Amino acid sequence: MRKAIGADYIIDFELNVIRNGWLILNNENVEFLNCEPEGDFHEKIKLARSIILPPFVNAHTHLELSLMEFNPIKTKSFFDWLLWIISNRQKLDREEIKNGIKTGIKLSRKWGTGFFGDISSFGISRNMVETGVVFNEIIGKSFPKETQPPLSIHAVYSTSVETIKRAVKKSTRYGTLYQMHVGETAEEKKFVRGEKNLFESLIYPAIGRKRFDSVYAENIVSYLQQIGALTPLLIAVHCTNLSRKELEKLMETGCGIVICPRSNLFLKTGFPDVEFLIDYDKLAIGTDGLSSNSSLSMISEIKAVYIKLNGKANIKKLLKAATVGGAKVLGIESEYRKSGIFTAITVEKKINDPFASLLMDDIKVNLFDLKGEKVLNSLKHISDN
Repeated sequence: MRKAIGADYIIDFELNVIRNGWLILNNENVEFLNCEPEGDFHEKIKLARSIILPPFVNAHTHLELSLMEFNPIKTKSFFDWLLWIISNRQKLDREEIKNGIKTGIKLSRKWGTGFFGDISSFGISRNMVETGVVFNEIIGKSFPKETQPPLSIHAVYSTSVETIKRAVKKSTRYGTLYQMHVGETAEEKKFVRGEKNLFESLIYPAIGRKRFDSVYAENIVSYLQQIGALTPLLIAVHCTNLSRKELEKLMETGCGIVICPRSNLFLKTGFPDVEFLIDYDKLAIGTDGLSSNSSLSMISEIKAVYIKLNGKANIKKLLKAATVGGAKVLGIESEYRKSGIFTAITVEKKINDPFASLLMDDIKVNLFDLKGEKVLNSLKHISDN
């Protein structure tokens, strides 16, 4: 099977830009060319005013919660939101959760996302998400024996030290990555120091519990190190309220780091230190879920960072974090590169800079599988032919 698709610009897995390039499928192997290929093809198409790039990787999301009706206007603080989540999440029945996953996947594909780092709280999305990694969530005082890696340890304020240790031990034994919310709020700093904090004064009384452990540390990353959770298998999510010293420690350890910029802004928890993290090889981007965000668009995450940093963010580096960086953080690089899945972005006018096009509003996005049957026919509406 031979297929060829051309575009004004093609961006390869190393983020090299090929002007008037071609993407070739040759006997299941994907190739990038800087000139029009010769020979016979089962399908061949040239797209107009388009950019082809590796598919987006949403490295942290909660697809099972996609039907929860998050309203950013009514969300006054992270803790208002957390109480809302606690009181409403358990009201979802199995069919609603399934429909939410289907909706989340459909909306993600609409914006060019082909791979996920999903968090399964109910054990349902692991059977429905076909590309990427689904992490089974661990939360509370006890570790469920039947829960298998890969694991998502919720957070230090919601999971007991013993449970965290068992989750890390099991992940290490299986050789699997584990995700964890780290430093999402400033109150988490107070929690690990043993200072007065809203988790213990507001959230715990509302759910009828007390602090699990009397373990304290100078900062959040030191706390993780103290309890044995700081390993190269850790994927630290959010990292919004970590000092540069803490971020350096994560990077020195070889942890994956996932930032969720718009979710942090909507929940008013701060903003990640993107300028410090931008060159880290294991940096990824996630949307979090529709339970804390207005969409599952990775392009909107890139825009948000660019605008928030007054144009100082390098779009190429942000694109890397949103695509191949995410694949690296999730440990799926081989699957990602061999998949044949790509994203096509079409704009209304002539393209002068493919990276700047990601900041435009008048764009159309198509996720396609080069290895699928007659997939290029679905792209003919943006072709020159």
